[in-house]
Amino acid sequence: MFLLLMVLGLISCESENPCESYQLGKSFEIQVGETIAFCTEPITLSFSKVTEDSRCPENVVCIWQGLAEVEVFISVNATEETFLLSTYPTFRNIPSEVTFGNYKISLKEVIPYPNTTKSYTEKDYSIQLLVEKTEE
Repeated sequence: MFLLLMVLGLISCESENPCESYQLGKSFEIQVGETIAFCTEPITLSFSKVTEDSRCPENVVCIWQGLAEVEVFISVNATEETFLLSTYPTFRNIPSEVTFGNYKISLKEVIPYPNTTKSYTEKDYSIQLLVEKTEE
């Protein structure tokens, strides 16, 4: 019976979120509104929303680079917290990485990069994250 439950759990995990897509130490992309789970680790991440995107568009010359800030919901061992992450952490002291539980979560990129010839809605956004295990 125990073996059957274990096999069903693994199949369920694989069908919802392929484990090979979310590995510690390997960056991955997550869409706004999406939640991902690591099948081998007790961590779940959700990209809630873009709170700001004032980055200088790629086809414009600006006097400052601007920044993007995103809201990420993290759950580790059923302990949950919401974090703001920024592409320019020294501007408002909003970090580009946080440590929660035994994991360091780093914001690597906010996609798409602004361009004056295109308009984007929030559903067009994704972020690239890196999750690494810290010392236990």
